[in-house]
Amino acid sequence: MNFRDIACDHLAQYRVDVLGVKEDGLFHYRGQDIPKHHILPISNLEMNILEKYRDRFWSSEYADQTKVKLHRYFHHLNSSQALCFNLFYPLIAEESLGLFLGYIGVNQKGNPIPTFEKESELEVAERKTSFDFHIKLASASQIFVEVKYTEDGFGKAESDFEHQVKFLNTYLPLLVKSKYLRPECKGEQFFFNHYQILRNLVHISDTDIVVLLFPKANRLVAEQADYARDFLLSDKGKAKLKIVFLEDFVSFLEDKCRGGKLNGYYQDFRAKYLPLV
Repeated sequence: MNFRDIACDHLAQYRVDVLGVKEDGLFHYRGQDIPKHHILPISNLEMNILEKYRDRFWSSEYADQTKVKLHRYFHHLNSSQALCFNLFYPLIAEESLGLFLGYIGVNQKGNPIPTFEKESELEVAERKTSFDFHIKLASASQIFVEVKYTEDGFGKAESDFEHQVKFLNTYLPLLVKSKYLRPECKGEQFFFNHYQILRNLVHISDTDIVVLLFPKANRLVAEQADYARDFLLSDKGKAKLKIVFLEDFVSFLEDKCRGGKLNGYYQDFRAKYLPLV
């Protein structure tokens, strides 16, 4: 089995054994509602946030859906948006985002400003790239975080009229200015073949970095992240991309949070999301 199958089987058991939810959730597909073991009923979607911070999260500004829109499949236990909330919200709540910044080698003075579902401010388009997590630093630099969990890699785009117009009007001007991407990235079909990841990487700048965060056990995502670093970025760009393995970062947090307010929390996170470790 691949990582997705293993994770979803584990989450199906987690739904019953840990959350105590006996009823399957429904996956709406081609006009049909299909029961799936790793999905929560919509009425139980709040339970996709780990119990220790569940009430605080849902009463916080980060759960305000006028600011942070829940994904359509948030009630899926393998939702990468829910994983992102579960990973970063406790660090925000306990004023411990410095742990993440230190892990990726960023020195920060002052208070970082975190945002979930941050819309691109570079793109001039009706539908803009949205990053799972974003941190604005006092130094005016930014950290853009793309989170993957069980996804089958980064998405491509069709070479249709809508995407061609968007490429010419939105992305080509950004690609031409970038000294962090290799010249072939400016080709239209090449861009479409690496659409999602290049939409992320185009945000790298003199002050800003991009983080790709995912389980290293998800080999499809890991291979594409390695390819992006090795073949899409210039030498200058490689230093501005941080690849973070979820397993390693969680181990780091488990160690650093011992004895503090987050003591034991990331063990619970591991028990939900990392069945292979």
